[in-house]
Amino acid sequence: MGMEKTKWCTLLVVLLLCSSAAWGQSFSGTLPVVFIHTEDTIASKTEYVGGTCYIDPMGNDEFEPMGSAGEPVPMLIRGRGNWTWFSEQFPKKPYKMKFETKQSPLGMAKNKHFALLAHHDGVRAFFRNAAGFYLSRELKMDYTPAEQPVELVLNGSYEGLYFLTETVRVGKHRVNIVEQEDGETDADLVTGGWLVELDNAEDERQLVMPVGGTDLSWLWVTPHSPETLSTEQHDYLYHQFEELLHRLYSAKKPVEGWEEMVDLSSLARYYVINEVLDHVEAFLGSCFMYKDWGEEAWKFGPLWDLGHAFNDWHPKNRFIYDVDGWPPCLIGQMMKLPQMQEAVERVWAEFYPRKYEGLVAFMTSYAERISAAARCNAERWGVTNTADTQVVLQNCLNLLGEKIDFLVSEWGNPIPIHVSSVTYRPKEEERTYNLLGQPGRQDQRGIYISGGRKWFGRRR
Repeated sequence: MGMEKTKWCTLLVVLLLCSSAAWGQSFSGTLPVVFIHTEDTIASKTEYVGGTCYIDPMGNDEFEPMGSAGEPVPMLIRGRGNWTWFSEQFPKKPYKMKFETKQSPLGMAKNKHFALLAHHDGVRAFFRNAAGFYLSRELKMDYTPAEQPVELVLNGSYEGLYFLTETVRVGKHRVNIVEQEDGETDADLVTGGWLVELDNAEDERQLVMPVGGTDLSWLWVTPHSPETLSTEQHDYLYHQFEELLHRLYSAKKPVEGWEEMVDLSSLARYYVINEVLDHVEAFLGSCFMYKDWGEEAWKFGPLWDLGHAFNDWHPKNRFIYDVDGWPPCLIGQMMKLPQMQEAVERVWAEFYPRKYEGLVAFMTSYAERISAAARCNAERWGVTNTADTQVVLQNCLNLLGEKIDFLVSEWGNPIPIHVSSVTYRPKEEERTYNLLGQPGRQDQRGIYISGGRKWFGRRR
């Protein structure tokens, strides 16, 4: 009875906090609140409107306030996103913010540019970027956007649970590369730096790669930095990806030279994170790549929009590049090649099982952190199936567990580093067992015991 009483008392407190009649505002008070006032309606994803902003940490000691009700911070704000901005299916809209001077909201590195992401597209949306960004930090990607859950009050109206997030752009504390000038014509300077996006939303600036002579039917490259290209910049970027495709899809076997154009470490980490989360859109949309001046290889990252992670429609016994009815993408071809397979094997050994266990712990703590705000968000938008974060968490963990089981069956339970140099292979007549005492085959990845000795099997 004690636990049941506590549960109902907690729910009552949340409902009272969410009641605008009782408190004048409908935020939960458990997360920092972003207060924004605008001079006009936010009606465009291209045209900014003026406004002001301040952030109240609401008693969260780890954060400092930004501005105040009496002295808010000047800013510009517009809509952002593609499907989520234009579709009537998503009345809760995401926003792009640009402060007049550099700010450090909720302890993030100083910058003018931030986003308020709505994550309104499905019951698991609140967990997707959070899980991906967690793994990105754990697997030491060069840059991972900082993100904090907040609640938003826009022009006096409570708008629900949002996610204040650093945007992907060139900068000392973001994608730290040389920033190339728009319209540069010097042949020595157009080689970098570059920040581009492989995208599946049409943009007038996109470079559409040809399909002749390759198996690839969809590769749209959108330049973000530089943004406005000279003829020299356009030709350089186009030829870079044209050459990458040529090397990847060359008739010569094995494919040679493609790995000189791609940083395998970042690619393997980017791929494993998305594969673990079953983010099937990973290499088709919102896939960022960058290259610094003086470097030959393109790096993958940072992670951004994991809008298809934790999906419940893609079979969990398939890889993310195996989707019925979807166009082929780079990763499907790359994973046929031994250099990529070896790079993925190294990252998988780093991830499983320790960082998998850490991900589960993170998601469990995160679900509790946003729980009260998620209930208030459901009150605001009538989205009852996202109100209980514990139910959503369990759903995500079930889907995650299914995918991990498949990856373990394909990639194995990695050998500990201290025995990774073992070269012994058992004789055919010797009985072979894995560390769980189960019979194994020599052609499967994993650590095995045979004849009293450990060995590491690889899939041939």
